[in-house]
Amino acid sequence: MVAKPLMIFDFDGTLYRGDEPYLYYARRVADWLDPKTANDYLRRVQAHIAGSDMVPAADNWEAVVRLMEPFGQRLTPEQWQQAFMDTRRYMLSGECPLEVPQGLAEFLQDARGRATLVMASNSPYEAAVPLLEQMHLDHAFDVIRSEANKPAGLVATVREVMGPRYDPSRVLSIGDHYINDIAPGVQEGWTTGHISPRRIFPGPATFQAATLEEILPKARQWLSQYHEGD
Repeated sequence: MVAKPLMIFDFDGTLYRGDEPYLYYARRVADWLDPKTANDYLRRVQAHIAGSDMVPAADNWEAVVRLMEPFGQRLTPEQWQQAFMDTRRYMLSGECPLEVPQGLAEFLQDARGRATLVMASNSPYEAAVPLLEQMHLDHAFDVIRSEANKPAGLVATVREVMGPRYDPSRVLSIGDHYINDIAPGVQEGWTTGHISPRRIFPGPATFQAATLEEILPKARQWLSQYHEGD
C-alpha cells in the first residue's frame, strides 16, 4: 500500500499574515533600550517593513532581531524571549490585526482525508496552538507540531508521520522561511511552495509566489494527481 500524500504547512507568515506583530515585537524590544537608540531602532524596523530600507532576513521575525545588530547586542536572551512572548499574547488578544489567506480554510477542508495535513512551527505550544485555535484552523490538520526544530525537524516530522512508507515524491511543503520550510524539501526531493511577499527567492522551489493564494491552486493540482488507494 502506497503512502497517502502529505502536505506540511509553516505557521507564521504562511497561515496568517500582517505587519503589526513585527512592529509590536520591535516596540517591546525597544522598551529595553535607551530613548535615542530605541527611536533609531524603531525607524529602521519601520523602514524595513515598508520595504524602503530592507535588511537581508529569512522573515520579519528574524529582521526585527537583525536590525538591532548595528546597535550592538543590548538584550539578554531572556529579554528577547519576553518581548517575543509579549507579542504572542498581543496576537491572541483580539486587538492585533491578522489576515487569514482567502480560501485557505476551504482548501484544507477539501484536502482533509485525501492527504495527511501537518502544521509545523518552531514556536512553543503556547505561542502557536492557541492562535491556530483562534483562527479556527486547529481541526483542519491531522498533525500539529510546535517547537518543531526546523529545518532539521521538518524532515524528521515528515518521516515520523509517514513512517516506513515515506515517499519524498508524495510530500508538499509550503512556507515563507526558505531555510526552514523549503531548503530541506528541495534536498529531500519534495514538491515545495515558497511564499515571499516581496518575491525574494534565495533558492529553488517548485512553486514561488508572493501570497499563499497563488500557491493554493498549484497545491490543489498537485493533490489531484493522487487518488485514494493508488
